[in-house]
Amino acid sequence: MTEKKGRGPRRSDRPGANVAAADLKQKRDAFLHSFFRRGAELTDELVHENKRLRDEITTLEEENAALKTQLASDRAIRDLLEKIDSLEREKSRLLSTVHEHEEITNRFTNRFAEIEQELESFANLYVASFQLHTSLRARAVARNVKELLVQLIGVRSLAIYFLDEQQKRLAAISSEGVDVATLPVISLQDGATADPAAAIIERTVLTGIAHVADGEIDSRPAACIPMQLDDRVVGAIVVYSLLEQKRRFVTVDRELFKLLGAHLGATLVAAHAWSAGDGRLPTPEALRALCA
Repeated sequence: MTEKKGRGPRRSDRPGANVAAADLKQKRDAFLHSFFRRGAELTDELVHENKRLRDEITTLEEENAALKTQLASDRAIRDLLEKIDSLEREKSRLLSTVHEHEEITNRFTNRFAEIEQELESFANLYVASFQLHTSLRARAVARNVKELLVQLIGVRSLAIYFLDEQQKRLAAISSEGVDVATLPVISLQDGATADPAAAIIERTVLTGIAHVADGEIDSRPAACIPMQLDDRVVGAIVVYSLLEQKRRFVTVDRELFKLLGAHLGATLVAAHAWSAGDGRLPTPEALRALCA
């Protein structure tokens, strides 16, 4: 019986082969361990990076929200500033309009005051004219004139002088606040009178030009008004002093002086003629002869 040839020893059964296989397994395991470790590290890095990116995104979103809020706030502020500018312009326009209206109102107020003063002056002059002609008795005429000067102007002392044409002199016929008997007779001698007050009265009658103090009244007489009769001066109204509260003459005072100067002389002469005729009216024939 022949001996069968046996197979040779298996490679795994060889010592060298076992060593190589073990070394390969060890390398494989080391590689896998290194691979997985590196993968874990990469994964961990990715996780950290992802977390960092998420945090950065969150930060950016917060900053974006803050910027949006800031932008909205800036826009609101800009709109508010524009509104303020618009309101300031409107305020300026309204103030300008108010000032214009105030100027117009002031002009109307001033004009109204002027008209009111003029009406008051006209009323005073009307009262004076009416009062001057309410009577043809000389005493009543003189009394009315004195009342007008006291009440409407504020005269404290005065005198009414009348002309004596033959003697060329002035004599007081009535007074207020001063005794008529103490008043001097003034001779018309072109400046021959030494007394300053008498000189003013003399000059007024000779020239027909009124003497009325300007500004604060500190002279005596304060006013001297010539009494006219047609184209002649027949006397003078002399204002010596005024009431304490009356400091100066105003426009209406001067107008009243003009009125009295223009009418008192004729009224006194008419009163004398009326008294001389015992109050009898002239006949139509007599008046016709005078009017013809």
